[in-house]
Amino acid sequence: QRLRSIKEPEELELIQKACDITEKGFRRVLQFTKPGVWEYEIEAEFMHEFLRNRSKGFAYTPIVGAGKNANVLHYISNNMQTQDGDLILLDVGAEYANYSSDMTRTIPANGRFTNRQKEIYNAVLKMKEEATKMLVPGNNWYDYHKECGKIYTSIFLDLGLLDKADVQNENPDWPAYKKYMMHGTSHHMGLDTHDYGLLTDDFMPNMVFTVEPGIYLPEEGFGIRLEDDVVIQENGEPFNLMRNIPLSVEEVEDAMNA
Repeated sequence: QRLRSIKEPEELELIQKACDITEKGFRRVLQFTKPGVWEYEIEAEFMHEFLRNRSKGFAYTPIVGAGKNANVLHYISNNMQTQDGDLILLDVGAEYANYSSDMTRTIPANGRFTNRQKEIYNAVLKMKEEATKMLVPGNNWYDYHKECGKIYTSIFLDLGLLDKADVQNENPDWPAYKKYMMHGTSHHMGLDTHDYGLLTDDFMPNMVFTVEPGIYLPEEGFGIRLEDDVVIQENGEPFNLMRNIPLSVEEVEDAMNA
């Protein structure tokens, strides 16, 4: 576990390369996507770009979930047609030299977010930024996820998704925020996408984690998740291996309408 948890510089280079290939695939998909394309066509665009760049393909079964499909956590059918107004959740990553990358982005089929979609998107972005700040040496798995839960609860109260009564009466084993964000925020990543790693020790430099919060609103017909891969540093915030991949509303819209 220790061997797999703490990455050598050579391993970090290969993971960075996998992330860079994922970026190329995503930029291509941003240009390709429009209402009416099928989820599997988007998957094919990623696959072609990955293979062109000497990746063997996907690091894991890709998720391309348009509209309500984004609310199915491990949706892999990828066989629906996208509609105007849909958001499309893309959870994909290239493999390179046996090392994984793991990215999630959520994009508007028509290249423009609605105001409501933007509101939820920016909330997820804030969740991700706040969670990322806590991936530092000395913190640990249990406290990290507990603090993430507090941050998410606060954001969901601000959005009006939860009220004070929901929080006061919550089941400690299944807190109120889990109605809208029901999975973990991070996992180890390396040779496996969900890598074998230390969960009982404190975080240490050169551990690689995903950061992937989401908000899922089946009653509104969409879900949003955003995910990057980061390396824990000796000091300060982790290093984002996906720092060059479009993430903000503006970056995504600009790339789709270029």
